[in-house]
Amino acid sequence: MNVTVRTVELHLAVPFAISRATHTTKKVVLVELREGDRVSRGEGVPDAFFGETAESVERDVRGAVDALSEDPMDLTSLNAALERRFPHGGAACCAIDVLAHDRASQAAGVTLRDFLGLAAGEPPPTSFTIGIAEPQVMAERAAKAAADGFTVLKVKLGHGDDVAALRAIRERFSGTIRVDPNAAWTAADAPTRIAALVPFDLEFVEQPIDPKDIEGLRRVRAASPLPIVADEAAVRASDVPGLVGACDGVNVKLQKCGGVAAARAMIAAAHDGGLKVMLGCRAAETSVAIAAAAHLAPAVEWADLDGNLLITDDPYRAVGVRAGRFVYSGRPGLGAIPA
Repeated sequence: MNVTVRTVELHLAVPFAISRATHTTKKVVLVELREGDRVSRGEGVPDAFFGETAESVERDVRGAVDALSEDPMDLTSLNAALERRFPHGGAACCAIDVLAHDRASQAAGVTLRDFLGLAAGEPPPTSFTIGIAEPQVMAERAAKAAADGFTVLKVKLGHGDDVAALRAIRERFSGTIRVDPNAAWTAADAPTRIAALVPFDLEFVEQPIDPKDIEGLRRVRAASPLPIVADEAAVRASDVPGLVGACDGVNVKLQKCGGVAAARAMIAAAHDGGLKVMLGCRAAETSVAIAAAAHLAPAVEWADLDGNLLITDDPYRAVGVRAGRFVYSGRPGLGAIPA
């Protein structure tokens, strides 16, 4: 197979800070398979929280290319091979799975949305993420997002004065706001912190505490006047049943669970358990990774798919965004082409 694997460094438009780290650049691993005139693409975006590096993801992608079948439509054997090789999912698994879904839907001559049976659905609007900074800086970024047509923001919290940040943002943004402390709080202090944020009319709070503390999350949710969404606590479909009653929804990230097939399993498990689903992304992704999730977005209630909008040097274009809404190209597969 004519496969190319490479690591590229992406540059964020502004420093992106969450409670545990600040990024100005991000390395991602891109994989391409050329078969005649058809080019199929995948992407792995490492996350240090899960012990991944660009080097480990590139190594694992190279080692997993042989899982691809000669038959583009044979996703069943691929999924079985990836489950054996990557039982915990992750970015390398995602890269191969996304490439395979791009390949299969291109071979079928349809968009990935059509291939997944989701073309008739209406995807939710994507949020735009505001990283941690001084409150007035966060407010300026929120105002710019509003001017660009975004009606939903995800605001990072957990470092600095959360109340001051939201007060400043609310002076400049009247749309929907969801917040994400990235597990910066404890089960003991989270209820008080959440109560202080209620006046700012928030949609939900994402992963307020340590993802390993499921019982603590259950207590936080019971005390919270706002819905709770689990992120780092929900990695694979097998994690979802244990979260029923501990949260109101889960954040499904293709890079976290291992790709389109794993994400579909998580979505089904969540809905079976009465939980809502947000499709999320990592701090910086190219349009290849974002497109894979955007094509799946009609299956969920919420979307946070702005990783390609946060960078200055996306090497591809695929699914556009206009006023926070996805604009699909109609090209087969992911629809990803060089920028």
